[in-house]
Amino acid sequence: MSKAGKHLEACELLEKLATLSPHNPLIWNDLGVQYEAAGEMDKALDALRRSHQADSTYPPALYNLGKFTLDRFIGFHKAGLAAKEEVQGMLIEAIDLLNANLDRDPDNADGHYQLALAYGLNQDERMALAHMTVALRLRQTFEAPSPWRIERAP
Repeated sequence: MSKAGKHLEACELLEKLATLSPHNPLIWNDLGVQYEAAGEMDKALDALRRSHQADSTYPPALYNLGKFTLDRFIGFHKAGLAAKEEVQGMLIEAIDLLNANLDRDPDNADGHYQLALAYGLNQDERMALAHMTVALRLRQTFEAPSPWRIERAP
């Protein structure tokens, strides 16, 4: 069975759990992560929005919603598929969500890294550098995020 198939199986289980506990942000957050892993980005964002509705202060949902919104912004921006105002709105939303995550989880190195990327894309070099510095400090044993990871031969 493919990885996407396993993620879809997890989605089915999480959907049942969400029916039993519709106000549980953890379930909705996990469902969003599984949908994203299965390549179902629209469903992932819907589930993460439900998590945010259930608890607007839940740090994992704020982080994932911010990260996935940033990922979507990057995809639309690269493809030239969205009007500039629409694309800019996604970027601002991602920045707001990631900042909200860090308000509640200030030691989230990945949150600082994602926010550094977002600020860089927003042409705010000062804030990008500040958050990248914090991300690096928090990752004392720094492992570069996947876009920078270099696979070494055994």
